[in-house]
Amino acid sequence: MRRLACRGIPAWAAVCAAVALLWAGPAAATEFDMALLPVAAPNLCLTCHTVTAPSAGNAPLNLFGVDFLANGRLWDSNLAQLDSDDDGCLNGVEVGDSDGDGNPDGNVTEQAGNPGVADECGSGSLVDEKAWGTLKAMFNGG
Repeated sequence: MRRLACRGIPAWAAVCAAVALLWAGPAAATEFDMALLPVAAPNLCLTCHTVTAPSAGNAPLNLFGVDFLANGRLWDSNLAQLDSDDDGCLNGVEVGDSDGDGNPDGNVTEQAGNPGVADECGSGSLVDEKAWGTLKAMFNGG
Protein backbone atom coordinates (compact mmCIF):
# COMPACT_ATOMS: atom_id res chain seq x y z
CA MET A 1 0.00 0.00 0.00
CA ARG A 2 1.33 3.43 -0.96
CA ARG A 3 1.35 6.45 1.37
CA LEU A 4 -0.18 9.72 0.24
CA ALA A 5 2.27 12.58 -0.08
CA CYS A 6 2.20 16.11 -1.47
CA ARG A 7 5.12 16.13 -3.91
CA GLY A 8 7.59 14.67 -1.49
CA ILE A 9 6.02 16.18 1.63
CA PRO A 10 4.14 13.74 3.84
CA ALA A 11 0.45 14.56 4.20
CA TRP A 12 0.79 15.05 7.98
CA ALA A 13 3.48 17.71 7.42
CA ALA A 14 1.25 19.60 5.00
CA VAL A 15 -1.61 19.51 7.52
CA CYS A 16 0.70 20.74 10.31
CA ALA A 17 1.94 23.60 8.13
CA ALA A 18 -1.62 24.64 7.28
CA VAL A 19 -2.63 24.61 10.96
CA ALA A 20 0.45 26.68 11.87
CA LEU A 21 -0.43 29.30 9.25
CA LEU A 22 -4.02 29.50 10.46
CA TRP A 23 -2.87 29.78 14.08
CA ALA A 24 -0.51 32.68 13.29
CA GLY A 25 -3.06 34.55 11.17
CA PRO A 26 -4.96 36.48 13.87
CA ALA A 27 -1.81 37.66 15.65
CA ALA A 28 -0.28 38.87 12.39
CA ALA A 29 -3.51 40.67 11.47
CA THR A 30 -3.57 42.38 14.86
CA GLU A 31 0.00 43.66 14.47
CA PHE A 32 -0.78 44.86 10.95
CA ASP A 33 -3.94 46.62 12.12
CA MET A 34 -2.14 48.29 15.05
CA ALA A 35 0.36 49.72 12.57
CA LEU A 36 -2.55 51.41 10.75
CA LEU A 37 -3.37 53.52 13.81
CA PRO A 38 -1.38 56.73 14.36
CA VAL A 39 -0.90 55.86 18.06
CA ALA A 40 -1.34 52.34 19.48
CA ALA A 41 0.27 52.55 22.94
CA PRO A 42 -0.53 51.90 25.73
CA ASN A 43 -3.67 49.92 24.79
CA LEU A 44 -2.12 47.98 21.89
CA CYS A 45 -4.37 44.95 21.22
CA LEU A 46 -6.99 46.24 23.68
CA THR A 47 -7.66 49.15 21.31
CA CYS A 48 -9.76 46.74 19.21
CA HIS A 49 -10.00 43.54 21.25
CA THR A 50 -11.38 42.59 24.65
CA VAL A 51 -8.33 40.43 25.47
CA THR A 52 -4.69 41.51 25.81
CA ALA A 53 -3.23 38.74 23.65
CA PRO A 54 -5.62 37.73 20.86
CA SER A 55 -5.01 34.32 19.34
CA ALA A 56 -6.91 31.88 17.16
CA GLY A 57 -10.39 31.43 18.54
CA ASN A 58 -9.76 34.03 21.26
CA ALA A 59 -10.04 37.42 19.60
CA PRO A 60 -13.38 39.04 20.42
CA LEU A 61 -13.64 42.66 19.28
CA ASN A 62 -14.72 45.59 21.44
CA LEU A 63 -17.01 48.31 20.04
CA PHE A 64 -14.14 50.23 18.40
CA GLY A 65 -12.82 47.00 16.88
CA VAL A 66 -16.25 46.34 15.36
CA ASP A 67 -16.34 49.88 13.89
CA PHE A 68 -12.73 49.59 12.65
CA LEU A 69 -13.60 46.34 10.88
CA ALA A 70 -16.82 47.82 9.43
CA ASN A 71 -14.76 50.78 8.15
CA GLY A 72 -12.66 48.39 6.07
CA ARG A 73 -9.81 48.20 8.63
CA LEU A 74 -9.02 51.81 7.80
CA TRP A 75 -8.19 54.67 10.16
CA ASP A 76 -9.66 57.85 8.69
CA SER A 77 -11.70 60.93 9.56
CA ASN A 78 -14.96 58.93 9.50
CA LEU A 79 -13.73 56.59 12.22
CA ALA A 80 -12.08 59.45 14.15
CA GLN A 81 -15.41 61.32 14.36
CA LEU A 82 -17.28 58.35 15.84
CA ASP A 83 -17.67 57.66 19.54
CA SER A 84 -17.62 53.86 19.33
CA ASP A 85 -17.85 53.23 23.07
CA ASP A 86 -20.40 56.02 23.65
CA ASP A 87 -18.37 57.60 26.46
CA GLY A 88 -18.67 61.16 25.13
CA CYS A 89 -15.14 61.21 23.73
CA LEU A 90 -14.55 60.86 19.99
CA ASN A 91 -12.38 57.98 18.79
CA GLY A 92 -9.89 60.44 17.29
CA VAL A 93 -9.32 62.17 20.61
CA GLU A 94 -8.87 58.86 22.43
CA VAL A 95 -6.49 57.50 19.77
CA GLY A 96 -4.53 60.76 19.61
CA ASP A 97 -5.44 61.85 16.06
CA SER A 98 -8.55 64.00 16.39
CA ASP A 99 -9.05 64.64 12.68
CA GLY A 100 -8.19 61.13 11.49
CA ASP A 101 -5.48 62.21 9.05
CA GLY A 102 -3.14 59.46 10.24
CA ASN A 103 -0.78 61.81 12.08
CA PRO A 104 -0.70 62.06 15.88
CA ASP A 105 -1.91 65.36 17.36
CA GLY A 106 0.90 67.66 18.54
CA ASN A 107 3.19 65.87 20.98
CA VAL A 108 0.89 62.87 21.45
CA THR A 109 2.80 59.62 21.94
CA GLU A 110 0.12 57.62 23.80
CA GLN A 111 -3.60 57.18 23.45
CA ALA A 112 -5.59 59.43 25.80
CA GLY A 113 -8.10 56.65 26.42
CA ASN A 114 -9.39 53.48 24.85
CA PRO A 115 -11.87 54.10 22.02
CA GLY A 116 -13.43 50.68 22.63
CA VAL A 117 -13.99 50.95 26.39
CA ALA A 118 -16.49 53.41 27.89
CA ASP A 119 -15.43 55.71 30.75
CA GLU A 120 -11.82 55.93 29.61
CA CYS A 121 -11.85 59.37 28.05
CA GLY A 122 -8.40 60.46 29.16
CA SER A 123 -7.12 62.64 31.93
CA GLY A 124 -9.56 65.51 31.49
CA SER A 125 -6.78 67.90 30.51
CA LEU A 126 -7.55 67.52 26.80
CA VAL A 127 -8.54 70.52 24.73
CA ASP A 128 -12.13 70.38 23.49
CA GLU A 129 -12.05 67.67 20.82
CA LYS A 130 -13.79 69.63 18.05
CA ALA A 131 -11.73 72.77 18.69
CA TRP A 132 -8.51 70.74 18.58
CA GLY A 133 -9.47 69.21 15.23
CA THR A 134 -10.18 72.68 13.83
CA LEU A 135 -6.87 74.07 15.13
CA LYS A 136 -4.94 71.13 13.75
CA ALA A 137 -6.55 71.56 10.33
CA MET A 138 -5.64 75.27 10.30
CA PHE A 139 -1.98 74.61 11.01
CA ASN A 140 -1.77 71.68 8.61
CA GLY A 141 -3.15 73.77 5.77
CA GLY A 142 -6.49 71.94 5.62
